[in-house]
Amino acid sequence: MCYKKIMAEGSSGVEGILVMKRFAVSGRLPRLLGGYGAAVLGVALTSLCIGLVKMVAHVENISLAYLLVVLWLAVCFGRGPAILASILAFLSYDFFFIPPTGELITEDPTQWISLLGLLATALVIGHLTATVQAHAAAALASQQHTARLYELAKLIASTPDQEVLLQALVQRAVQSFAAAGVSACALILPDGSRRPQIRASAPSESVVRAVFHLADSEQAALIEQVLQHGLAVDLAASAEARGRQSEGIILFVPLLSGPSIVGALGIAGTPDLRRLVPRLMGAPLEGMTQPPGEKAMEPQAKFFAAFCGQIALALEQIALRQAAIHAEALRESNRLKNALLESVTHDLRTPLAAIKAATSSLLEPGMIWREEQRGELIDAIDTSVDRLSHLVRNLLDLSRLEAGAAEPAYDWHFIGDLIEPVLEQLDLAGQLRDRQVVLTIPDTIPLVPLDHEQIERVLINLLENAVKYSPPGSVIQVQASVVGEPPELEVAVSDQGIGIPASELEAIFEKFYRVPGERLPWANAPLSQGAGLGLAICSNILRAHRGRIWAESRLGEGSTFRFTLPIPPDHPEGALPELEEPVEEALTGANQ
Repeated sequence: MCYKKIMAEGSSGVEGILVMKRFAVSGRLPRLLGGYGAAVLGVALTSLCIGLVKMVAHVENISLAYLLVVLWLAVCFGRGPAILASILAFLSYDFFFIPPTGELITEDPTQWISLLGLLATALVIGHLTATVQAHAAAALASQQHTARLYELAKLIASTPDQEVLLQALVQRAVQSFAAAGVSACALILPDGSRRPQIRASAPSESVVRAVFHLADSEQAALIEQVLQHGLAVDLAASAEARGRQSEGIILFVPLLSGPSIVGALGIAGTPDLRRLVPRLMGAPLEGMTQPPGEKAMEPQAKFFAAFCGQIALALEQIALRQAAIHAEALRESNRLKNALLESVTHDLRTPLAAIKAATSSLLEPGMIWREEQRGELIDAIDTSVDRLSHLVRNLLDLSRLEAGAAEPAYDWHFIGDLIEPVLEQLDLAGQLRDRQVVLTIPDTIPLVPLDHEQIERVLINLLENAVKYSPPGSVIQVQASVVGEPPELEVAVSDQGIGIPASELEAIFEKFYRVPGERLPWANAPLSQGAGLGLAICSNILRAHRGRIWAESRLGEGSTFRFTLPIPPDHPEGALPELEEPVEEALTGANQ
């Protein structure tokens, strides 16, 4: 893409590149010229000072004053100005202070030795000082690069949100390499169809759109080359090779994690940024390391290579995290599918087999059944149908609750008015048998807004579990109280059964989950396993009520299931009022 096309589609990004280019040129050139100018001026001022001193006194080895100038220039401006000052000092001292003055000729051979010693000393001091200064600057730069890479690694490790992390990475790239000529940066990743797309950009979307055009055929082809072959390419050089002009510099650099190409980094700015990527146009980067025999990479290029490596590792980490989430979702899906199939196999096949056997017996030709026998077969069919209906109802209720389609129909209720009918219902069905149920519900318990049918379902499931896992003649306690701040209604159902292992106290509320290896010491027959839906239904109902449910247990001593319901701050006193719309908002405020 030529530079004129970029200018036509948006000038803001190109203007930013040109401003950065002018700034880089105008920043280095004055410093370079200033160093040599300082060398001339420093030697001139030192010569003037030496002349003034010689007018009033004779000072031995006063020529050493030039060494101070050379030392200062080496520290502030580097080797070149220091060498120039050394030569100028040699010439100035010979011209102005060595007889015959005004000429570069010395009659006394000892003076030549002094002058050459001055020159050699100045050159050595200037060279050594500049070398030490360069090493110190390199060490400081290396320390800064290490600190920035450490901050980048911390950013990658502490940012779980993918989009936020990608945006932060390109912003750090622009900030870290602005001095090297980078004015715009874009992170380019392949989508599901392996087509490149910009996932994050800096400094702003408008600037990046003015520079990077993935819809353009030339840019798209170059980016695909980067993503497929791991080649760093120069868009401007590519345009110039085709006889086209381009003033803006745009590079596309592959992001490599081992042998894998995980994305590409687009950078735009001044020609100086080419020094960040020393190998371009068709040479695989292989981590941007130099082959043997080639000149070593500059520190800034090494820093850029390490920076790109960190970005590649972040992208690979994101990909691995997504793969882990996908694998976990597949495992959970397979677990639920297997659990459902197992539940259907066990809980549907058994009653269906009983229905089939009973109906086949009733329909068998030539068989004459007594009224008592016919009643038993019909009772077996009726019991099996109830069991099937219960399972199907549980499945439907759970699916509706998880889909959010079973919103609670709130009304004000006293919790005791729900517990007593549930106990009567279970007693009439013969489920309580010889268990004793003890209710502890103070009259001071306030009314709470709840869905009567749903909370009644929770109580039935908890009481059925308590009866199922407690021995005959044991006591089941049901207690209600107000706890916490803000206040909540807490209901506890306790049994004296076999208990639940501590490792299973959270898992039992998952759908289709059943505690493995359960046996009832007082029962001759094996424990009848359900579908593992009852507690999952309770958990979803209470979540819809903005409450919670949990279990406490000790093996061999029994279990206690507790659930809470929020109490609004404006709960009614005395007579039961009509429930109004704002009650749900009050529940939300109380829950916060």
